Amino acid sequence: MKANYEYFFKFNWSSNPFNLSIRPELMVGYSHQTDSLLSHIQNHHKFGLLVGPTGSGKTTLLLWLKAQLMAYEKFLPFYISKPPRKPENLILLFKLILGYNFLDNIRQKNLTFYNIQKYIFRKLRKKHLVLLIDEAHEFSIQNLEWIRTIVDSIPNFCVIMAGLPVFENKLETKLPTLWMRINTKTYLNNLTRSETESLISKRIVSVGGDDINPFNTEVIDKIFETTGGFPREIIKTCDKLVSEAAGRNILNINSSFFDEVIISQNIPKPVELRLSITGKQRKILKILNETPNLTPSNIVEKMDTGNYKSKDNAIRSINNILKRLFRDDMIQRKKMGNSFVYFLSGKAKTMLTEA
Repeated sequence: MKANYEYFFKFNWSSNPFNLSIRPELMVGYSHQTDSLLSHIQNHHKFGLLVGPTGSGKTTLLLWLKAQLMAYEKFLPFYISKPPRKPENLILLFKLILGYNFLDNIRQKNLTFYNIQKYIFRKLRKKHLVLLIDEAHEFSIQNLEWIRTIVDSIPNFCVIMAGLPVFENKLETKLPTLWMRINTKTYLNNLTRSETESLISKRIVSVGGDDINPFNTEVIDKIFETTGGFPREIIKTCDKLVSEAAGRNILNINSSFFDEVIISQNIPKPVELRLSITGKQRKILKILNETPNLTPSNIVEKMDTGNYKSKDNAIRSINNILKRLFRDDMIQRKKMGNSFVYFLSGKAKTMLTEA
């Protein structure tokens, strides 16, 4: 430990810039997503969805949103790290957020799901409640139904739910009444190369350092390629490099040192970095890999559609997935007759090979 602090002192660092503490003030990238969610909240829409794989920065973005909203007197933002598991815990959550004093106990001694709307409306007055719910894929269907009912009945109430990609499918197939109420859907994938450098620089500067020193641009290239631009993996890789450099008193973290520490140890990329997609997306990519140039109907015929109410419902769902894969440059399409046919992009072929 002493050796680490002596190493940090050489770069004027007050502490390790690459610990995994969540620092929303150091967030980089995702400007489109933050603009979209802020606009959603300011326009008093009800339900927003933030989707991304593990380590893509969902928690950081939610806490960043909370900090932004706290600057406005009319908003009451509240971050929830995990959704309540039991229905009765939802009531306790609202008591915690809004307060439940002696007078409240006289007015409504027994709060239930059938009278809680009155309590929330009275406590909010002119405030606009914004719940920022992390790990939303852990929500039970019952609690999601209650949240939908409560939010629908309160004019100044907004919920942003952040979860893994499987959550999107969960809502679409098991709770379409809530799925259809989501006004804004935003997706976190990964940072660009320049954003990766910006994240590293911000972390270093935040503890008193100078830009990317002791890293150089070649190492930043390798960090980006190895981590896929996922924020958590970027930070973990930098921490590994700095820890090794401190132990050997190496003041210049260059390309050769990176190869020795990271590449030679053959550290496997997490599944999310090799193929950061949902089960259904993976299935579609596998189908297109085996048989390219398929229409959405062709793809549906090759899939298990037992979870869908009808073939039309399945085709709509597959079309939505195809749109996202197309947007993420995982598939390409071309006009054939009266419809589009889809095939894998070079990016997807590479990722499928690595996975």
